[in-house]
Amino acid sequence: MRRMKKALVLLTIIALAAGICFGAGGDFAFLFTELDQHVEILNGFLPTLVTVGAGYRGLTLSDGDLTQINLTFGGGYTQRKSYQNPVDGSPLSGDFLVFDAIQTRWNLKMLQGLGESWVQGQDLVTLYAGYEGRWEKYVDSMVKTQLRHNGTADITHPAETTYPVPTLAGWQGGALAGTTILRELDADRTMTATTLYAGIILNGMEDTGVTSDGILGKFDLQWAPGGLSTDEISYFSATLNVVVSKTLWQKQAANGSNALSIVLIDRFNANWTDGSYVPLYAQGPVSLGRKVRGYNTYAFNTNFTVVNNLDLRISGPDRMLDFLNGVFPRLNLFVDCGWHSGRYFNSAIEGSHFLASTGAQLEMSFMDFIDLGIQVAWILSDTQNPVTPWSRMIMGATFFLDF
Repeated sequence: MRRMKKALVLLTIIALAAGICFGAGGDFAFLFTELDQHVEILNGFLPTLVTVGAGYRGLTLSDGDLTQINLTFGGGYTQRKSYQNPVDGSPLSGDFLVFDAIQTRWNLKMLQGLGESWVQGQDLVTLYAGYEGRWEKYVDSMVKTQLRHNGTADITHPAETTYPVPTLAGWQGGALAGTTILRELDADRTMTATTLYAGIILNGMEDTGVTSDGILGKFDLQWAPGGLSTDEISYFSATLNVVVSKTLWQKQAANGSNALSIVLIDRFNANWTDGSYVPLYAQGPVSLGRKVRGYNTYAFNTNFTVVNNLDLRISGPDRMLDFLNGVFPRLNLFVDCGWHSGRYFNSAIEGSHFLASTGAQLEMSFMDFIDLGIQVAWILSDTQNPVTPWSRMIMGATFFLDF
């Protein structure tokens, strides 16, 4: 593990240095493409995974349109969970599995713009295709043996079950041995995966961070072909994502910066994922629990999900000080609703639920890329959160503005 941590640090430093060097040339751009966090480290406020690299724009396949090749590297340390019984794949409530993932990934991507958008400086359509490789190792949770209350640190419900966080080997009396539901956690608990992807983006959104007007559409296909990954990983995933926004009101300061703005944003997302084996890293982003705020990522993980997220965003001054340009406070009021159905991944168990929530996020936005703050969600539907089934109010930290 020590060697792996050193390798991750070295890889990140090399990629960062390469990106800065490439960024000095006119044909190259530094890319900072991903951050992630471990919820047990400073309550998720500290980034524990980073992906950086460089984009090359020296090719021209169509006059006036963007042609770009991206190469990115990254890695880090994050938390994973599973809400499925490792024997038959049925959903679990309360007795979920938690563990940590040491990971590194590399990505090669090509983008080609076509046509001129009504938004100045953007291509109307962008086509893209690429390849992602990753290596992951799974270890016991960093909070193993610590007491948890139905999977959380909440001690306000002493009547509920309190238990120590189990190790991977000890979870449910060793049920992970030989599991076909969580195959990457069997045997040596490492995984190497290859994913091919392609998609199309409709670029019609004029977004300054504090204002947003227009439409942004994306259709994405991902395919992990069998034989190119360990643990017999083989799946495909198709996602449609459409965002429509309108700035309702804005008050500008004397210097032209934002003083206060109100923006209404609606997002529609539909996904179908299936295959002979869908690993946990691919389940998280498509699970309905990930998309309806207040619920748990990795929960409600079936083949089909559809969700709508409606936000009213109130943004404050974005130039409070000259050296803090692009850093501003934001209040998001939201209503989410979604549906999932089909088979729970890697099993023959079927299920469906309707989820809905409402709430608020009070955040500080950094360059409209990182949004640190607090979220309070109120569960509206009858289906409760699997970690906190006794409560409709869910509080937590925010790290990204996802929608």
